Amino acid sequence: MYPLDARKVSPDVLEALRRRAIAAVESGVSRAQVARMLGVSRQTISVWHREYRTRGEEALRSRRRGRQRGEQLALSYAQQLWTIRTVTTCGPDEAGLSYWLWTNQALAELVNNRFRIALSATTVRNYLIRWGVLSDSVLSNRPGGLQTDPVVMATRRTAPVGAETLWMHRAPFPGLTGPQLHSDGASACSEIDGQRNAMLYAVSARGTVLFLCTHGPFDGVRLTEFFGRLVRQRGRRLNIVLSWRPTRRADALTAWIAQRTGEVSVRFAVDEDVSFPVPRDGGSG
Repeated sequence: MYPLDARKVSPDVLEALRRRAIAAVESGVSRAQVARMLGVSRQTISVWHREYRTRGEEALRSRRRGRQRGEQLALSYAQQLWTIRTVTTCGPDEAGLSYWLWTNQALAELVNNRFRIALSATTVRNYLIRWGVLSDSVLSNRPGGLQTDPVVMATRRTAPVGAETLWMHRAPFPGLTGPQLHSDGASACSEIDGQRNAMLYAVSARGTVLFLCTHGPFDGVRLTEFFGRLVRQRGRRLNIVLSWRPTRRADALTAWIAQRTGEVSVRFAVDEDVSFPVPRDGGSG
C-alpha cells in the first residue's frame, strides 16, 4: 500500500489519523507498525510523535490550510517584533553587542544571542527590507562603484591618504511594513515616543551599510553623536561625505571636526553642486 499523501486529506481526517497514530505509539506499538496500519510513512509518524512530545495536545489539532503569518521564515512573528523594536529604539551597544552602529553582521549577532538562530547576511538584508527599516535601494547601493559620479571621483582625488571614505545620508522612517510595534513586543531598550524618527546611515565603498535610528531635529549634535559612533566602529581614519549641511547647532559639529583633524575629514556634497551618490528614495529627511 502506498503511503497516504497528507496534502490531499481534509484537516479533520488528518487530525483523526494523528490521534490514532499517537495513541498507538504511546501504547507501545512500533512506529513502523503504525505506519503500515494507517498507510502513512514511518517518517510522518516520527514527526507527529516528536511534535506531540514537544507541543502536547495542540500538535494533534487540525489547522487551517495555507501559510500562517510568520511561517516559512527563520524568525517567528514574536521574534521579528522583538528584533524590530530593539533595532529601532537603541544602538547595538545598548543591546549588549560590541558594535556602535547597526550592520547586517551586528543584527545577525543580536538574533543569534537572543534566539540561537543563525542568519546569513542575505537573510538579514531581506528582513530589513521586509520590515521597512531600510529600502532595497539603500542596502544595494555601492557609491564606491560609481566610476563616473563626480562626487565619487572628486572624493577619491581629495581623500586623505589611508582614509576610508563613507557616504552619509538620512532616510525617512514613515513606518514599518513588517510586524507592528506594540506593548507585547517589549525590547531590551526603551522606546522613542512622540518624535520624528529617521535612519542615519553611512555606506562604505564596498556597500557596507552602518545605520542607527534616531529622532529629530537632525542637527549638528545628532550628527556629532553618529560620527563618534562611526569613528569608534571603523577604528581608522575616515573621510566622510555628507549629503546635507545642518543648519541648526552646526557649531557642535564644526567643533567636533576641528578636534579630530587627524581622525576625520568631512565634505559636504551639497557644496559641490553635484548629485550625491545615494538613491533618491533615501529621502532628504
